[in-house]
Amino acid sequence: MPGSDKRQRTRLKPIRFTPEELARVEGDAERMGVTFGSYVRLRLLDAPIPRQSRRPPVERQLLGQALAQLGKAGSNLNQIARHLNSGGVPEAAAVPAALAELHDAKAVLMQALGRGGDDP
Repeated sequence: MPGSDKRQRTRLKPIRFTPEELARVEGDAERMGVTFGSYVRLRLLDAPIPRQSRRPPVERQLLGQALAQLGKAGSNLNQIARHLNSGGVPEAAAVPAALAELHDAKAVLMQALGRGGDDP
């Protein structure tokens, strides 16, 4: 039987929030590493949090660092592609340097997601 056929929570009750209230509740859920629904059930019903509802907390500073690294790598790859399209040959170190930037960004993203990042 598929998971959706086993659902016990079949009732939906809409609730309205101000933008500030919603930001607060979503932020609290994110800091706890759980989904919005699990956080609300925890607060309202003192319900346990199911394992599948847990999410790794996001490290915003690390994600910003990874975004900057990806931007730099993308810019360098674009310059390499433009040079190749105009019939040129990129510098010997340009392609390995761009690949190293992508590898570094991947490591930071993995760290931000709480999954390490020491992949070869």
